[in-house]
Amino acid sequence: MKKSEKKALIMMATYNGEETIREQLDSIQSQDFQNWELYISDDNSSDKTREIIAEYQQRDSRIKKILINKKFHGAYANYFNVLEYIKNNISNDYFDYYFYCDQDDRWVKNKMSKEIQVLENYGENEAILCYSDLRFMTNSGVIKTEKMSDKTDINLKNPYNLFFSSRYVWGTTMAHNKKLWDMLYINKDAMNNISHDTYIAQYAVCFGKIIYIDEPLVLYRRHEKNVSGIPGNYGLVEIMKKLTVKLPGVIKNHSMVYLEDLYFINNAPYITTFMHELKECILKGGIVARNFLKKYDIKTTSSVWGQLSLKIILYTGIYKTNKLFREIKDEES
Repeated sequence: MKKSEKKALIMMATYNGEETIREQLDSIQSQDFQNWELYISDDNSSDKTREIIAEYQQRDSRIKKILINKKFHGAYANYFNVLEYIKNNISNDYFDYYFYCDQDDRWVKNKMSKEIQVLENYGENEAILCYSDLRFMTNSGVIKTEKMSDKTDINLKNPYNLFFSSRYVWGTTMAHNKKLWDMLYINKDAMNNISHDTYIAQYAVCFGKIIYIDEPLVLYRRHEKNVSGIPGNYGLVEIMKKLTVKLPGVIKNHSMVYLEDLYFINNAPYITTFMHELKECILKGGIVARNFLKKYDIKTTSSVWGQLSLKIILYTGIYKTNKLFREIKDEES
């Protein structure tokens, strides 16, 4: 029988986070929504991260489990380790809301309640994901006035843009409902190159709704250990530099985005017309890609460099030179 009081699941990935994790755990405990449980996957930390979590766990029974990520290492695989554990070990009816948490940020006090209200507004019969803006803070925890939306347009006005850029949905800001969770295909052994936030958001785009909250609900710590970077807009000098010195890295980034798209399409519960056309666009490139971008009005950024690189790389199909992409394409043949 389903419980009467709705409950949230928070999934956290940690690695050598002893300097900041107390602040994040404190911010979770201070939420004005209190009916949550926390499950953590630690990527075999060599510092006192797990000891600190265990200390909190002794005082708070809502911190349920600390998993050790043993097979593949890295931020992506670490998240999917905890996702797979929940999929395989917790009843489908146990949680109503799903949240994702980094070890070094801080949540504002009403983050969970605001996002839960958005999910409730759309009901339980549609797959809904919401995400918010972020406010920057320094490595030492000083809160700045600058927000992520000041750096880049993270409002996903055209949801299909998500399949060509990972600049939009930041996992630590997002929440979704059970309907979306039930749709997810999770296999951690295949997830070493897949970002959990974009992957989950793709389900919402194709099978439900994705909502942007124009308010910073997370304090986002910037330091040299961040896995994700900050997108930016570029002038002519930076464009020329990217076209020469940085082009191989840009090609690799595009290739990985398209690999994520193919993984999602190949494991989705069913394929929509958009997904079929997207797959053809990626596998064929050239004129097929040009027509696809025009049909769905794909523009992931207002910067000249962003638009130019998307077209050059997708039209020429140069992203297919990536070894991992060639292996996937061979499987499609």
